[in-house]
Amino acid sequence: MSSKRPLALFDLDDTLFQTARKMGDEPRHPATLDVNGAPNGYMSNVQKDFAEWILASADVVPVTARSIEAFSRVKLPFRHGAICSHGGAMLRPDGTLDRDWHALMAEKLDKHQARLHDLSRRTLEIGEQLGVSLRGWVVEEEGLATYVVTKHNEKSDDVLKAVLAEVKALNLLEGFYIHGNGNNLAFIPNELSKRNAVQEWLRRDREINGERPLLGFGDSVSDLGFMGECHFWGTPKKGQLADFVWGNLK
Repeated sequence: MSSKRPLALFDLDDTLFQTARKMGDEPRHPATLDVNGAPNGYMSNVQKDFAEWILASADVVPVTARSIEAFSRVKLPFRHGAICSHGGAMLRPDGTLDRDWHALMAEKLDKHQARLHDLSRRTLEIGEQLGVSLRGWVVEEEGLATYVVTKHNEKSDDVLKAVLAEVKALNLLEGFYIHGNGNNLAFIPNELSKRNAVQEWLRRDREINGERPLLGFGDSVSDLGFMGECHFWGTPKKGQLADFVWGNLK
């Protein structure tokens, strides 16, 4: 059955919820769990009210860097599928993997499989050489390596800038682009992006629903890629994208 409800495409982390350290003394509503089942992501009162409203008013599809496993620990009632792993995986409304998209990604990312693991290892080694405590891994979906993520265990996110500078100096990123926001440094093959996945999602949606209002929400500058496919877009008051916009208006 076709729908004329708006289709809302949502980045998740730092858009609909965030970690406790990024919040003040305001009430916290658990939104995500860690691998041990303890809450580790929270919504403010405003985020909770907004999430409840948008879920009741639109067909909401997450567009997230989270892997499928990490997405499964988000405790919001999404019912229309999801785009995960920076566009590396799609989930159908019933939560199963979209095999057609998975096969296409496997073809496009085949040449990067060994290199992604090597890049993760080299990045952690650079951290050791710089005296920076890092943790990092390759995000995989059913054995398909998609991108490299690195986080720090220090007090300041600035340490990742030093790590990135060294990775660049060693020319390790040819064929990759960078996503950096807070304690999150990702190296992503050029063939992989939220925007590419959203374009395919919208192509399929138009076949079923025709033209309908498209809303995009995200907090990172890199989210503009998929948000630009929408008729309207928005960003939280505080975040990388908001800082970018206000900084360019000064």
